[in-house]
Amino acid sequence: MNIRKMLKAAFFVALSGVMGYSVYDSQKEDIVLSDLAMENVEALAGGESNGGYAVVSKDEYTHTLHFQAMAL
Repeated sequence: MNIRKMLKAAFFVALSGVMGYSVYDSQKEDIVLSDLAMENVEALAGGESNGGYAVVSKDEYTHTLHFQAMAL
């Protein structure tokens, strides 16, 4: 009876490890934006300002976009 409980526990540990790695692996893929999508991001980042423009940069380490509104 004790061996059966240990096998169940080992099975669930292995299953949770495989599932955790699967989630980790699927989240580390890069997102590639087309030129049109990047232009839309820049336009939205600029908002309805008074003639300013937006600077959009991508952090290669964290894969996040950074927006900075610039005035003319």
